[in-house]
Amino acid sequence: MTVLVPISMVQGKWAAAGGWLLFAGFFDVLDGSLARNGALSGRFGAFLDSTLDRFSEAVVFAGFLLYYYHQQDSRNLLLAFIVCILSLMVSYARARAEGLGVDCEVGLLPRPGRVILLAIGFFAAQPTVFLYAVGVLSLITVLQRIYRVWNKA
Repeated sequence: MTVLVPISMVQGKWAAAGGWLLFAGFFDVLDGSLARNGALSGRFGAFLDSTLDRFSEAVVFAGFLLYYYHQQDSRNLLLAFIVCILSLMVSYARARAEGLGVDCEVGLLPRPGRVILLAIGFFAAQPTVFLYAVGVLSLITVLQRIYRVWNKA
């Protein structure tokens, strides 16, 4: 479903992009809960879910990259690339910390917050403004997670 987000973005259908993003995000939150409640969760399932979440997130940012490329907007193309990296680093910092045995579910903007902010930006037809916000808050979140691990290690 997430693939429909960049398709809508390139077409300039912002409300559709926001709807698809929330729809896909809803199922992303739901799949882990269903697996745990149905006794279907396991280490591989958790790994696969997390890996597929990163792919899903990257697909949304690919939409930004394609949109700005088609608009010939090199400044915001670079912005989208940087925010993509920061967004993935938020998740990586948590995963790496947990691999070291440090609980790291801290920070201003975890993945659900990024999804909601971007969806609001799509619905408001102001994706660039909200992309900046996601970038700044993701940077702060990465720094908070680095500080958490430094403090606990």
